[in-house]
Amino acid sequence: MSGLLLSISISWILGPGAPWWLTHVDGVHGLQGEKLAAALDAIRGRALAVGTGLAALVAVFYTARNADTARRTFQLGQRGHDTDRYGKAAEQLGHVQAPVRLAGLYALEQLAQNTPVLRQTIVDVICAYLRMPYHEALPGDRHTRIRAAQRTARARVPVARPAGRDAQEEREVRLTAQRILADHLRYREPPKTRWGRAVDPDPRFWPGIRLDLTGAVLCDANFVSCRIAEAAFTGATFNGDARFGGVVFTGAAHFDTASFTGNAEFGEARFLGAAEFTSATFRGAARFGGTAFERGANFGFSCFEGQAGFSEVVFGGDASFGIASFGGNARFTGAIFHGNAGFAAATFTGLSGFVEATFRHQAMFKGATFTSATSFDRATFDGPADFAYTHGAEHVRLHEASVTRPADTHRWPPGWRLESEPNGHAVLSAVGLRGSAYPQ
Repeated sequence: MSGLLLSISISWILGPGAPWWLTHVDGVHGLQGEKLAAALDAIRGRALAVGTGLAALVAVFYTARNADTARRTFQLGQRGHDTDRYGKAAEQLGHVQAPVRLAGLYALEQLAQNTPVLRQTIVDVICAYLRMPYHEALPGDRHTRIRAAQRTARARVPVARPAGRDAQEEREVRLTAQRILADHLRYREPPKTRWGRAVDPDPRFWPGIRLDLTGAVLCDANFVSCRIAEAAFTGATFNGDARFGGVVFTGAAHFDTASFTGNAEFGEARFLGAAEFTSATFRGAARFGGTAFERGANFGFSCFEGQAGFSEVVFGGDASFGIASFGGNARFTGAIFHGNAGFAAATFTGLSGFVEATFRHQAMFKGATFTSATSFDRATFDGPADFAYTHGAEHVRLHEASVTRPADTHRWPPGWRLESEPNGHAVLSAVGLRGSAYPQ
């Protein structure tokens, strides 16, 4: 309405309203001839300039509005196109033919690379695919040999078989899915220029991604140097070696009840959130050397059938190994426990060593069982230590182990004694020691 009135006013001034404006607004009287004409032309010129400016503003407004409408229309069309591509690619994952499933994975990867807003959704789809039921035949598996014999017997009598997924092809599809996840989670520190300025980060890295692989069967998993926001591997089965060296978990990492059939490599990994390995099974070697657990680490009820390497590990919070079983050698050489160290009722069957380990708070070995030689040489107990009801204490060596708390805060098994207390420190020793080999 105001725009219409303004347009009428300008049109009136350009016509018969100029003399009125000259007399009543500008206050000019008595002009005649050429001077009057020049004054009226000046008024009409100003009105025309104002009208032209207003018209330009209106044009700019409507142009911007149309451009915004066009942009929104394009975005809606692009979103619809992405949704269509996503739906088709996800549908391909259910195809019986392995090449079609592979094509679906690569299509999802490309879509996620080009559309960051869809990355977490696409990662969730790939994780859901890996969580689908899958059984991988392992070499030497009794059930594998039985199935092979049954296949040989059935091969003599040709029968019609329904079409299904080939096991070897399905393995290749799963390896591809794992590789896609790892490739885009592998973090590379951007190099710096000669002037000290960092270059653009790797565009292939997808930050802030969460993985939910609960109960998944993973084949030769390789997440070396990856950076993962949160990870759920609860109940997952890792066939072959599981490589997590140098990985950084910025959130909680759950490996509860996970099963590692090969070696578990976690060397130099960093757990910024809670690390849960409750009731996990390590059939091969478990290598955590140099790992940093900045918060709590829970290995309670875990089973280490092979070697357990925790040398130079830093436990920033409480470390729980209660009721864990160590079937092979267990090395905690140089480990630092900033929180409580819980090994209550743990079983050490092989050689074990806590050489030069540091216990800042409580060291709980109550009810632990040592069936082979164990060394606490040069270990430091800054907090109370509880070795009450320890079985096999005669296998434990405490050469130059130091205690910084009063003796009455500790509970030692029979046969252990404090040899001296120079400068408020106590040196522990155990009598009746049997065995002479200790892992260093």
